[in-house]
Amino acid sequence: MIDAKKVSLLVLCSVLVLTGGVVASAALLSRFAVKIHQSSATVSSIRVKGIAEKEIVSDIGAFSCTITCNAADIASGYAEINRLQTLLTAKFRELGIKADWVENETMSFFPVTKTVRTRENNREVSRTEFSHYQFSRNCRVRSSEVRVLENASVGLYSLAAGGVNISVSNVEYFISDLEQYKLGLVDAASASAYQRANVVARKCGSRLGKLLTARQGVIQITKPASDDTRDGGVYDTSTINKVMRLVVTMDFALE
Repeated sequence: MIDAKKVSLLVLCSVLVLTGGVVASAALLSRFAVKIHQSSATVSSIRVKGIAEKEIVSDIGAFSCTITCNAADIASGYAEINRLQTLLTAKFRELGIKADWVENETMSFFPVTKTVRTRENNREVSRTEFSHYQFSRNCRVRSSEVRVLENASVGLYSLAAGGVNISVSNVEYFISDLEQYKLGLVDAASASAYQRANVVARKCGSRLGKLLTARQGVIQITKPASDDTRDGGVYDTSTINKVMRLVVTMDFALE
């Protein structure tokens, strides 16, 4: 037979725990959620969200680099783009970028046209004429020495002072083996959810029963001190230091 007094006390305690949490700290409640599921007669289960975070450091980085030049003919264009490539290679060495870090090198060129307007029979006439060739060389730099890349991508722009037309992308930082962290996050988030559910149940004069359901959220990888989250997950590549975050939602029976 159901003890109505105990049920009333349990529901009241649940409300007090949740309401008191809001008053005490809105930030704390943003970190986890507790929900009591109840029918008209009894409290049957409790739902909690456990959150786990881990600070990680990127172990691989990459950026792209492009040099371009213009030339009146193909022969002089090849000569000029190769001269610029020699300057770029020397700058790579100066900045500590090793030859085997450079990959996906390509070279291309294409003719550039211009529109010429003249007057014929008192009418303006437009025609397209060859202007010059544009040559470009592209490469991608990738390495596990992320600190070298962090400084090198900025240092490459000093070539512009010498007349080199160069563009460099921002360095992107990655984790080469995310799997090594996932099980630890799941374990920590599950333990957090269980502990919170157990505390609430005990404070309300009940006992935590068996696990009913468990759902793992999407892992979010963000820059430090960020609350950025997306349904499909976040993978921030702008910083070397990152934070991996996982939310696990669990439903427990109450006894």
